[in-house]
Amino acid sequence: MTLINAHQITLSRGSKPLFRDLSLTINPQDRIALVGHNGCGKSSLLRLLAGEQSPDDGELTWQRGLRIGTMEQFLPEALRGCTARDAVLQQLPAEERAGSAYRADALLGQLGIPERQFVATVDALSGGQQNLVLFARARVLEPELLLMDEPGNHMDESALAALRGYLQQTRDLTFLMVSHDRDLLDACCSRTVFLRDQRSYSFDLPYTPARAALETQDEQAAALRGAQEKEIRRIRASARRLAQWGRTFDNEDLARKAKTMDRRADKLDASKTEVTEGNPLTLSLDAQGLRSRTVVTVEDLTVHARDDNRVLLRCEHLVIAPGDRVALLGANGTGKSTTIARLLAGHGADEATVRFNPNVTLGYFDQELAGFEEPTARDAWLRARYQGADQDVTQTLLGAGVAYADQQQPVNSLSGGERARMVFMLLALVRPNLMVLDEPTNHIDLESREQLETQLIDSGATLVITSHDRRFLSRVCNRYLAIIDQRLVELHDLERYYAGLVPGSTPTGGKPRGVSASVTTVADAGCADDADGEEALLARIETLETLLRDDLARKPKFQKPQRQARWREELSTLWAKLDDAP
Repeated sequence: MTLINAHQITLSRGSKPLFRDLSLTINPQDRIALVGHNGCGKSSLLRLLAGEQSPDDGELTWQRGLRIGTMEQFLPEALRGCTARDAVLQQLPAEERAGSAYRADALLGQLGIPERQFVATVDALSGGQQNLVLFARARVLEPELLLMDEPGNHMDESALAALRGYLQQTRDLTFLMVSHDRDLLDACCSRTVFLRDQRSYSFDLPYTPARAALETQDEQAAALRGAQEKEIRRIRASARRLAQWGRTFDNEDLARKAKTMDRRADKLDASKTEVTEGNPLTLSLDAQGLRSRTVVTVEDLTVHARDDNRVLLRCEHLVIAPGDRVALLGANGTGKSTTIARLLAGHGADEATVRFNPNVTLGYFDQELAGFEEPTARDAWLRARYQGADQDVTQTLLGAGVAYADQQQPVNSLSGGERARMVFMLLALVRPNLMVLDEPTNHIDLESREQLETQLIDSGATLVITSHDRRFLSRVCNRYLAIIDQRLVELHDLERYYAGLVPGSTPTGGKPRGVSASVTTVADAGCADDADGEEALLARIETLETLLRDDLARKPKFQKPQRQARWREELSTLWAKLDDAP
């Protein structure tokens, strides 16, 4: 029994064909990963399957009475002021809501959202928790088919573990998921559909083995295509020789044979094996280095939550130097995005707490992808934010794979991945020497993530990045800071830190497992006792000596004698511990 059958459907967006003659079936118990590069039509296909849009051609049929649940890619503005519980209940008929609060609460609890946050407004939740609420909204109707567009976006390790666990345990759930999270796809999906070259390629395999099978298929197709083209060239060469001989010797029989061979070559050319065109979009960054001792200096910073003014972070001293590629880590709700917002507020401001080098050119990637609400053309959107020549904008769009005809496409019609690409195009135009990237990988397809990794490393820019993609961070960043217990902590063992974020692995007291032996506190207060390994002791000593040296280098009126005394006292304690170590 088939739930949905899409037969030879065709869809275009403006001048761009998304797919042609695409066929897809969804059956009960299917757990499908839908994968493809940004702009290939994944979100459009979801809208077709949900019945929200009609194809240009082809046929779509649904099982009679099929209940479909859809999870939005972006948080609807109307939900921001609702409580998490009410946001879920809104999906139910009005007459059922009053008696169904327990259903909403049960779902939210299963997804790892604390009970106290059931009545918190959605806009006060972290990005990952907001996505869990969107999932609960889609699931509360108990659909026979669930369509999910980027369900893992904004989620930290614990939120992803909750979603992953729910999908794995709910074995009777049929779903199709668009995601760029390799681990989520491998853990939850048993079938993978690749959308590319305007058609689909389906494998009854999880993502990683399916991609290997697709690459093998591509290699075989390329080899067969090469052999076919070689044969076509041989036949055409023979036809040219026969035609020449026919003219030279006035031999009609040779001329007829030449025409026959040409027709044979044409027939072979028309039916030769198709090979993939690959990702037509490219992602590039053109940043600058900065010759200076420091890029950003933070002194006595306290970061407060935007909603209730509670303290999220205290940082006594932090220096970001040129070439630092800093990962800012922390569980959802610890204040990563709020801390970034506070740092950005210091750019151009005359304050002592957050000081930017005056030669900093700042580039910012906003995880909310704000600024795409109006129906502004792509080229006009970039020109409004870039002060250079219009030709630079045109060439940047063309270089990223956006044809002239598509440069007038309104930005509010773009998918999340295409919007993210627009922000990266703007960064390429501005050429910043400091880039602050808040969840830059959320909407970027897997192939483009690999491009982005290379571009960021080669750019020479100083980076401050938040991301829940640990592979991305481990490859790009050379420095790791985590928000733990309202302190900024320098990590020396990234994997041990992540292990402590998985539910069930946090020891009593709430500190992630492995933290004490693998981190050094960036803030000054009370971290010496945590340094129980020789490597951590040495790292803390180096940090304190640097702080002391930098403070003594200041003019006397700017020095902090009390802090210097505490640093010296802690240094004495640490050196004594090191001397006593076996």
